[in-house]
Amino acid sequence: MANKSFLTKRQIMVLRLRQAGLTQEDIARRMKTTRANISLIEKRARENIERSKETLKEWNSIISPVKIAIKKGTDVMNVPEIVFSEADKSNIHVRTDSLDLITRIKKEKGTIISNRILLDDIEVDINVTGEVTIV
Repeated sequence: MANKSFLTKRQIMVLRLRQAGLTQEDIARRMKTTRANISLIEKRARENIERSKETLKEWNSIISPVKIAIKKGTDVMNVPEIVFSEADKSNIHVRTDSLDLITRIKKEKGTIISNRILLDDIEVDINVTGEVTIV
């Protein structure tokens, strides 16, 4: 079966071995290379994974029929009400609850939140199946 991933076979091998608890040094010995080389392979694999995640996020944003601009100065606690209201207008059932939505905003955009207030604009997209993407 052909590898359709953005990861090389070596990157996959290193990530699997790391997930199994091996150190970079252990993997280097096993693969007959240096620890520095294993470190580089792992770093590039993780970069590829992050780029893939961002690509999927962009794609979800493109295909989402509901795009909500949340203005700076908004209390994060008010965001769920805004999101659910906009989703209702499009007859889309959001597949998350208020607490999860607030938690995701804090996790993904925590650097732009101070005392519950957004310091910058954000966009919240909702696709046809109700999945929410925070842009």
